[in-house]
Amino acid sequence: MPEVTALNRILAQSFNRSIIIALQNPPDAKASAARIQRIINSLPKGKLYSSNHGSNVSFYTMQDGHQKYMSQRSNNTHALARKSYLMLLQEILELTDSDRPADILRRDTLIAKLQKLILSFERGNLNLARIVLTSEQYKWFTRSFVQKKIDPSKAHQAACGLFVRSNSEKEIINTSEDLALPLHYEEKQTIYVFPLVQKLRDELVSEGFLREDAKVEQLFDFRKGITTWNVPSEFQWMNTHGSIWKSYFPPKGTIVIYNDFKIMLADGTIFIWEHEGLMDFFIYRCNATERITVMKTTHTVDKENILETYQDEVDSPEKLIDIITKYILPRLWF
Repeated sequence: MPEVTALNRILAQSFNRSIIIALQNPPDAKASAARIQRIINSLPKGKLYSSNHGSNVSFYTMQDGHQKYMSQRSNNTHALARKSYLMLLQEILELTDSDRPADILRRDTLIAKLQKLILSFERGNLNLARIVLTSEQYKWFTRSFVQKKIDPSKAHQAACGLFVRSNSEKEIINTSEDLALPLHYEEKQTIYVFPLVQKLRDELVSEGFLREDAKVEQLFDFRKGITTWNVPSEFQWMNTHGSIWKSYFPPKGTIVIYNDFKIMLADGTIFIWEHEGLMDFFIYRCNATERITVMKTTHTVDKENILETYQDEVDSPEKLIDIITKYILPRLWF
């Protein structure tokens, strides 16, 4: 399997659009502001200043009344830039629940200031992903991972250059990048499913298909690297060509899954987005259903952290933006 690196760019225009949408309905503004304060307390002391030289932006701090210029590649520069961003975001969140005209005006002014700040960071060649993402999000976003093999000649290419399997997935990728979503596409995941097989055994025993003393190992034959399941007719979908159960390896008790999209939220939770685009096809439908069942039953993902979409739900940019706004953005930045 190929190992790929996530597309680790976040553009100022995309982020500014994303944060405006997210700020319209933050999940808990005061709690988010308190969490951000704890992050600010962990960042280096000092303040980052910027100076404009035509179209160029440079950065410096003040030491003993003198300017000390900072390299755009420096970890400390990015840490202080993050501090500047978070201090503005914290003040905006603290004003979110107020209906006082003065606070509303102040909040709008701060949002405009935040957007200007982000643009200046980009013009100064800072890595925005290091500034607007948590350290955990950034490490996850930029790390290498194993991806399912895809034939470029049969694929669709998103605007960012990534090859995907369908036009709908291409539009999801394009909209996600437009809203600065840090995501992985078809990342390999190995799930321990032996307890799920035990549950299947118990179900077959209770329905009279197996004897009470039947062992889990009697449910399958494993030859030449392929599993064949000894199950009644209503479970034969497990033996369908292309079924994820055919990749099940009994001695290890694992199944390999490739999720369509993964996104790390601000609290470190992995949010999974499965787009079921070919549900009219039997094998595809079985595989999609199995994948969701395996993840939920093995507690790989909680139900509030998995999203399933179908073709008619993503057939316009407006629908995609509504989905991302509702399920992802408020949990992505706060």
